[in-house]
Amino acid sequence: MITVSIAGRLTKDAELRQAGNSQVCGFSVAADTGFGDKKQAYFFSCSLWGNQGAAIAQYLRKGTPVTISGEYSEREYDGKQYKELRVNQIELQGSKGDNQNNQQGYQQPSQGNQAPNPYAQQVAQNAQGMQGQVNQQLANANQNTQLKQNQQANVNAGFPPGPVDDDIPFNRHYDGEM
Repeated sequence: MITVSIAGRLTKDAELRQAGNSQVCGFSVAADTGFGDKKQAYFFSCSLWGNQGAAIAQYLRKGTPVTISGEYSEREYDGKQYKELRVNQIELQGSKGDNQNNQQGYQQPSQGNQAPNPYAQQVAQNAQGMQGQVNQQLANANQNTQLKQNQQANVNAGFPPGPVDDDIPFNRHYDGEM
């Protein structure tokens, strides 16, 4: 297996299609090498399988800068060589004029009368929403873990598992003295 990483731009919008029981996101990336007269472009047909492909397909538009890594292969068809990449990891990249990443998520830089970028705003809202969901899931998991540890500690100490009914009257031990 040959694994490569490529930084380039999408040559067309991504296409999401069904393949059996799974979904596959197909797209093409152009990557440049060299400078001046020796500049050369390479084109890679990429496929991203499963839920990750379905989730990111809506953000992959023509011209979007991306960095991808995955399993590289070549095939020949009608005398032409085709470079293919089965993507394992994909990152959306930005340019100097794009959004700045900070702790609150992505924010549009204020530059005079420049109109806000609706694509960047949508990505930022989705990222913030996903971060909130992840934080909530982690908090729930930590709370459940703590609850289970407390229950196990009570069982080990000889207390019965489950909630304790505080309304049950208990007789105090009387040893004859007041």
